[in-house]
Amino acid sequence: MDVGLRQFVIDAWLWLNYKPVMAEAGRPGSRAFHELAKTWMPPHELRRLAAYKVLASYDNNQAGQLADIEGDPGALERRELGDAANLVDTALGYLLGSEQKVAVEGAENANEETPTPGAAEAVAVQKRLREWADKELLTFRVQQAERAAVLLGDSVMVLAWNPEKQRPTFRVYDPGFFFPQWDDEDDDFPVRVHLAWELPADDDAGLKAQVRRVTYELGPISEDGEQASDVGGGGVVGSRSYPWEPGRASNVTCYLTDAEWLLEDLKNGETLDRLPMGKASFRASCRWCTLRTRFPMAGSTGVARCWRGFCRRWMSWRPRTRTARRRPRRRARRSSGSPVRGCR
Repeated sequence: MDVGLRQFVIDAWLWLNYKPVMAEAGRPGSRAFHELAKTWMPPHELRRLAAYKVLASYDNNQAGQLADIEGDPGALERRELGDAANLVDTALGYLLGSEQKVAVEGAENANEETPTPGAAEAVAVQKRLREWADKELLTFRVQQAERAAVLLGDSVMVLAWNPEKQRPTFRVYDPGFFFPQWDDEDDDFPVRVHLAWELPADDDAGLKAQVRRVTYELGPISEDGEQASDVGGGGVVGSRSYPWEPGRASNVTCYLTDAEWLLEDLKNGETLDRLPMGKASFRASCRWCTLRTRFPMAGSTGVARCWRGFCRRWMSWRPRTRTARRRPRRRARRSSGSPVRGCR
């Protein structure tokens, strides 16, 4: 028999439990976090996303408005003068310092009377990296990511190869879009992560509300290009060598899924990691290659690295062409960055 005992939750957001809105996170009828009641939202992620919203409200001088939504009669009378934002900016300044530059070890010894071996090569690499950083506005993007880390405790950066620009592109995502899939056997980093957000309905364009999910998954290389079920299983597993690790063969690559689901097609229990693939509409690349499950992420020699403690593993992508129909493009609601697209 359920006696209605109160729950005492200990997690990373315990220090925010004094806020009444945190107790309402994910509950049906919550006026402050009604978007967290979506059927596709994983229940164990609700407190994290609610904490992001509470912290962002302080940063934007809207904490009173958030409290007013939950019924605090005097919330709108409180003065908010930007103290929280000033505190975050001050901490960010101490963290990053007055200047940020890309530095390669050994380059500083190139101008000495007896330069160390490899100093000239280090200078050349440093010059190329700084030129790339200028093109990608690396300083501003790092500041954007680190500010989110100071404010929210998390940030997401994606370094992905762009075949049109012929260089890696650096993008920053709102950590509220990031959903790592942890397994009991994962030591330090997850082997499968989702970037997901909701696309609102557009009546003028005739588009219904959808949820988009971009999935990166590390898996064994198969000879036929399809993801093998297990590295040590019965599937035929291939291997390749990477330029950054010469002399060592790897049987792991990164697979990409980019798909959308209509919200009206999703039922209770079909959360982000359980979305029905039979109802998915797969996105296409710039050359109209379908990006679907067990599809190696496109790109010739691209290298991606997920930073900030989420997935510090190098991943290689190789193209595999499939036919896909053209579909209308939509603009997602996002606070930073832009979704990664696999392009051949």
